[in-house]
Amino acid sequence: MSSPRYDWWSYAKGMIRRYPSMCAELEALQAPNLTASYDANKVSAGGVGDPTGSKAFITLPGTRGREYQAVTDAVRETRERWDGRERLQMVDIVFWRRSHTLTGAAEVCHISERTARRWHTEFIRCVAKHYGLME
Repeated sequence: MSSPRYDWWSYAKGMIRRYPSMCAELEALQAPNLTASYDANKVSAGGVGDPTGSKAFITLPGTRGREYQAVTDAVRETRERWDGRERLQMVDIVFWRRSHTLTGAAEVCHISERTARRWHTEFIRCVAKHYGLME
């Protein structure tokens, strides 16, 4: 197996692989707090009146938030392509489910292995671009 050309290549692949766990983490942060207040004497003054609206502003902190946003932007950009559904299917089974190699993913997606490798490379570069690792 050849070594990657760029130092950021492995980092970008790691961001893509961590994306499902970051989605779950963000969902847990945004889950509504359903704890009831049993104190009848206490009247809440101030705060956000719409608990759903306040959850919309919660994001992952620091680097994890930037990584999440980079992959989300790459997914959005890929989805907008004419062949976006097939590309994301390949990304899903190679990176997120980890059920197939690129050769196996090419067979599942009914594309050539060369096309699967090109799509794989383009998605990694897209994530790196959105993260700021490439110009």
